[in-house]
Amino acid sequence: MARTMALALLARVPLGALGLLVILQMRDRGQSYGLAGLCAGACALGMAGAAVVVGRLIDRRGQTVMLVACSVLVAAASIGFAATPSHAPRAAFVGVAFAVGAAQPPVAACARVLWQRMLDAPAFTVVVTVDATLQELAFVLGPVVLVAVATAIGPGVTLGVTGVLLAATTLVFALLPETRRLGVARDGPAGSPLGALGNPGIRTLLVVTGTLGMALGAVELGIVSSAEHHGARGATGLLYAAWGIGSFVAGLLAARYWSGGDPSRRAAGLMLALAASLTLLSVLPGMVLLTVGLAISGATIAPLFGVTYSLVGLHAPPGMATESFTLQTTALMGGAAGGAALAGGVNGAVGPPAVFLAAAAVMVLGAIAYRLLGRALDPELDDRARHGEEA
Repeated sequence: MARTMALALLARVPLGALGLLVILQMRDRGQSYGLAGLCAGACALGMAGAAVVVGRLIDRRGQTVMLVACSVLVAAASIGFAATPSHAPRAAFVGVAFAVGAAQPPVAACARVLWQRMLDAPAFTVVVTVDATLQELAFVLGPVVLVAVATAIGPGVTLGVTGVLLAATTLVFALLPETRRLGVARDGPAGSPLGALGNPGIRTLLVVTGTLGMALGAVELGIVSSAEHHGARGATGLLYAAWGIGSFVAGLLAARYWSGGDPSRRAAGLMLALAASLTLLSVLPGMVLLTVGLAISGATIAPLFGVTYSLVGLHAPPGMATESFTLQTTALMGGAAGGAALAGGVNGAVGPPAVFLAAAAVMVLGAIAYRLLGRALDPELDDRARHGEEA
């Protein structure tokens, strides 16, 4: 458990900084912010689009062979983008950036599949909640560390070295005895073009993940705009830290004391709690209260990620576990992009407080949709999770 969780954590460190590194490399090559943003978007699109395809292939071909292939591709794509010359056509930059995103190996999703096979349902819930908590460290430390390194030695070298280290991490995970023993899933229904999307329970859970992604994308922009609104742009990092610390502490407490009960009901409650805390953020005056409010709001994030990971593990169709988890990644990233776009429009038209209100409204709508679609979730599976039977 310790080594698979450590490797899954290391594999996520570059994800939070990947877009920044792409932008920094484009600027270092003398390219415009417009093209830099286009490349960052292509990288995110490649990551979101390829995740499901790679997940389905892993379910059909096995983790080891596909992760070894991903390790080669991510190293080649990262070095290729870093080595693309300044005079290359715009389409070349965009295409290689897309390849960098598409080559990102889904180590975290593969780890959750391993844990699901190794553990009963309550223990799996505890582990994925701890995992969701630790990913806060990866997403907070990744940009700080990698951007600092890029400033010191250059973004191109940093991007290339990051790709090689990620490839090495993936390769180690792929060659673990438990990974090689997992084998190939052969018990899933074949021939469905929709794959895991054909399962109504998975579709319902993707609504939760998508709306959560929208809310998070909106809040990220809201934090930046609020700091500028209060004339304290330098405190942006402090606001992010408060948000992340709240999530980190709450995630550890949830893993320790909150592993039982009905996971479906817990997910709905956490969505509403997040909506209420975001509404509070919209009326808090001053930076001090906003910092405290962000810590309170962040306390819902890691527990909500943990319970959604647990529910996806419970409701994934036979032989489609990896695809189901990678679909969650796609929904989260797509939602975050949509939330950032929504927040940009709201912030320009109304102001920072309205951004938090918009994020709260998204979560309320998500909770309502989850309630209406909740009949798609198998109550027998949730009952087994409550009583500690192996899922």
